[in-house]
Amino acid sequence: MIKKVLMIGNSVRNIACSAKKAGYIVYALDLFGDVDMQKCANKTQLLGNKSMNELQDLVESFGDVDAIILGSGFETLTLNLKNTLNNTPKIAEEAADKLKLPEKLDSLGIPHPMTEPIDKADGLDFPLMIKPRAGSGGMRNVVVRNEAEMNNFRDKFDSHDFIAQEFIEGVPCSASLISTGDDAVVVALNEQLIGIPWLTRVPFAYCGNITPFHAKFNEKMIQYAKQIAIEFKLGGSNGVDFMMNDKGIQVLEINPRFQGSLDTVELSTGLNIFDAHVRSFEGKLPQLRESGCFAAKTIIFAEKELVITKEVSDILIKCMSYGKAADIPQPGLTIHPDEPVTTLLATARTRMTVFDKVRKTCELIKRRTEV
Repeated sequence: MIKKVLMIGNSVRNIACSAKKAGYIVYALDLFGDVDMQKCANKTQLLGNKSMNELQDLVESFGDVDAIILGSGFETLTLNLKNTLNNTPKIAEEAADKLKLPEKLDSLGIPHPMTEPIDKADGLDFPLMIKPRAGSGGMRNVVVRNEAEMNNFRDKFDSHDFIAQEFIEGVPCSASLISTGDDAVVVALNEQLIGIPWLTRVPFAYCGNITPFHAKFNEKMIQYAKQIAIEFKLGGSNGVDFMMNDKGIQVLEINPRFQGSLDTVELSTGLNIFDAHVRSFEGKLPQLRESGCFAAKTIIFAEKELVITKEVSDILIKCMSYGKAADIPQPGLTIHPDEPVTTLLATARTRMTVFDKVRKTCELIKRRTEV
């Protein structure tokens, strides 16, 4: 029986707190050691800039655990780890590869943007979305609108690390899945908040979610997400990102790991995502739940260098105590421009109301903390 779990990732607060609510003994390794993550975990350590050998020693310092869960940034980790409850590194790497994904989607009959390596993108029409071949949360995505801009990008960056994708306008959205490798259920559809100006200066940065997402192509999203999960033999909690417009729905990428939408899915449906993740590796899928409310999550990014003073920390902790904030940074932490500061949460009966709630909380925090 799985009781004691260790999670490793860039930021694991949402996974740790989900596990804590489900009754697990939680150990956590991440880069931030946020206040609320430490409240949820029984024992924590900061990852820091560790070599593979140092990371192996750090993992072993927690002693025996029943399961190890790899979060964002570590889903393809190939350490000598026992009892991992994740997609295998090979499956995770194949699913996250945005350059190889279109060929697989073609074989499944699933629509997607035209995609090429940037050094072979001359056949695609401008504008083009340039993005890393794997990962990044939109932080390194840029639009190039002509050949001069493309050449300028090629001169600055290693072309092997990036892809060129047909630029599609629309509403970014996602499907949150629980998968067994042979079957899958979509537990929620989510609106994605990307590059929201009052949250970030980065045009395509992931800024949060609103759950549920209601649109005329919902059934197609569910169909495509399940097809993808079964084709890649995904296990546990996974996500598929889409772009929706009047012409239909297209798959952008796969996230073979816990997603940032975990918070809003749990708040909206009442389902414990971590427990569903664990049980999926026993071949069990959760019962679908109707959304009881709209839930919103927004991430505030720093506009300038910011040192978290005790006063700022106290304000954020107070918001956390009312259920309005999460990912609370430790006092003394220096946050650089365009890095995340904190997360805001809200629930309401309508999409408009929940969006207004997080925006008002954001304005309040910015006024009081000069974020």
